[in-house]
Amino acid sequence: MELISTKIIKGPFAMKLEEILNKEKNNLDIFRVIAACMVIYGHAYPLSPEAGQIDIVRRLVRFDYSGSLAVNIFFFLSGLVVTNSLLEKRNLIQFVISRIFRIWPALFITVFISAFILGPVLTKLPINEYFGSGDAFRYFYKSLILNYQLSLPGVFVDNPWKNSVNGSLWTISYEVSAYLIVLSLFMVGLFKSKILPLILFLVILIDPLLGNKLLFTWLPHKHHINMLAPCFAFGSILAFYKDQISINFFLILGAWLLFYLFRNCGYKFYFLYYAIFVSIIYIASLDFVIKLKPKSDISYGIYLWGFPVQQILASYFHEYGVLFNQVSALCISIILGFISWHLIEKRCISLGAKLGRKFRSESFCLHPRLNEAN
Repeated sequence: MELISTKIIKGPFAMKLEEILNKEKNNLDIFRVIAACMVIYGHAYPLSPEAGQIDIVRRLVRFDYSGSLAVNIFFFLSGLVVTNSLLEKRNLIQFVISRIFRIWPALFITVFISAFILGPVLTKLPINEYFGSGDAFRYFYKSLILNYQLSLPGVFVDNPWKNSVNGSLWTISYEVSAYLIVLSLFMVGLFKSKILPLILFLVILIDPLLGNKLLFTWLPHKHHINMLAPCFAFGSILAFYKDQISINFFLILGAWLLFYLFRNCGYKFYFLYYAIFVSIIYIASLDFVIKLKPKSDISYGIYLWGFPVQQILASYFHEYGVLFNQVSALCISIILGFISWHLIEKRCISLGAKLGRKFRSESFCLHPRLNEAN
């Protein structure tokens, strides 16, 4: 069953998704870096507002902006890569360990520095009041348990986007929830069936159109939140059917043609995301793009540090406007991303991998044949 491409038309550079997902056959990493930079670009407009300046994505499509689109790209790539990893390794404990060591070490350092170093320096309050309220400790603790707290005492109170220390952290709880859902579905055997994952994906796709009345009934009905589950689920379903999906030029051309034809319909955003996501896979598989693969995975560090860096720039250089905020924040955040990767993330990922290898036993693994259709 060909879910996306046809067997009749084989475009140039046609390749099975199963082959593309081989780490040496793609450069998805560079798109994570691009997405992280897009978040900084998009956040600059409300953080350092300037008359007449509008986000280019907002100007082109109106229903979205570059920061939100970037987060959707992150969730799609996470769904694709993380689900593929789980289905390939089939080791539950190793999956959990790898996710913990990928997310929390860099997050710990970021919120620790924000609460206990940057906060005391930037606050408008006396130091004894800053620490006396207990909010700094709550910010640190809540961030680590993914219970997002927006502010620190007296920090960024005069900024255009008041009080918000790190407006990017809210997505991490949703991403971890997505990991847990995939893991749970794997554990209960959903991936044994060839059809049930597709049915669930269609329900997830329809749910936002109905106001989150089918599955995620507790979520606020907001576009930037509504799209997280469908984008992650789309990546997951592609990973599940990877051996039956071909990626080629005509697929990309058809996807963009569909978006153009349905650009005025009420659910045009699905066509746009579909076109962008399959284009990313296709471009990431091209030989010249693979040669550009970054040696350091700095995307998470850029994402974690981008917002507080932009707020600091907005606080001290607000009169310089949007472009200054974007360029300066990108340069600083990229440097911090390199530091985060080499001093924290890379080492913790390696440690997690070593720990995970200790659990490569039949007690924690499921045999590959369980993935066969019933």
